[in-house]
Amino acid sequence: MGCDSVELDVFLLKCGTLVVFHGGGDDANPGCLKDYCNTSGNILDLTAAEARLLTFNPHHQEFACGAEYVQREIKQNYIPTLQEVLMDLKGTGIKIKIELKGPNTVEPVLALVNNMDMVDQCHYSSFEHSRIKRVREIHPELNPDGTHVYKTGCLFDDLPLDFVDIARELGASEVHLRYSTCTPQTVQAIHDAGMDSLVWMRGPIGMISDCQNYNDVGNEDESMFRTIMATGVKILCVNRPDRLIDIVGPTPGHDKVKSTFDLPISIIA
Repeated sequence: MGCDSVELDVFLLKCGTLVVFHGGGDDANPGCLKDYCNTSGNILDLTAAEARLLTFNPHHQEFACGAEYVQREIKQNYIPTLQEVLMDLKGTGIKIKIELKGPNTVEPVLALVNNMDMVDQCHYSSFEHSRIKRVREIHPELNPDGTHVYKTGCLFDDLPLDFVDIARELGASEVHLRYSTCTPQTVQAIHDAGMDSLVWMRGPIGMISDCQNYNDVGNEDESMFRTIMATGVKILCVNRPDRLIDIVGPTPGHDKVKSTFDLPISIIA
């Protein structure tokens, strides 16, 4: 597609295996299986072997690829382990934004990434800021240019007034903003504090809801993307990277894309 990064959510299952799964629920109680897999319960209640037997609900609107694709590939689709995903991505040059979604994920995720020699390829984020703090406590190492070796992103939904101070106190490398809170002023404040900026879109269901409730919100259309890029934000995490790349176009190698505002934009699927 031309993206230079992927974002994925990680849970630690009761058998001790790390898996990649988004799931329903909120950030305080994530991992609900109902809408995603047409079954009751939570991913945290399963072993990796049990999770692998689940099938996806092709009609769940949160799958941006659409029902036809999910239905066609339903026998091949399964919930993978984090190790499997990292194996597929290792050496590709694609950055991996790992959201520490479930509890007790920090130490085992770091151990796996270290063992696979993928420190430079993996970044870490969470709405549960104690997890980002823990990453920095374990790995405070700095590069010669003063940046952190282990990159972390402080995720915000609603943006508090002291968001820069919160992120700085956590030792975050990046601040991750919901698209509706991304303004030139917030982005500049992040950059002035020496951190990078990322904007994230709500999932497909959330974006549909926003479009219905707010007349000035397009569903990841050209106008929306150009408005966001005009803020100076450095990284965009989107549901429709194909649309964004149609606007800005990938550079050779697909490692970065260049916007019409002459800013280097990183695109995450």
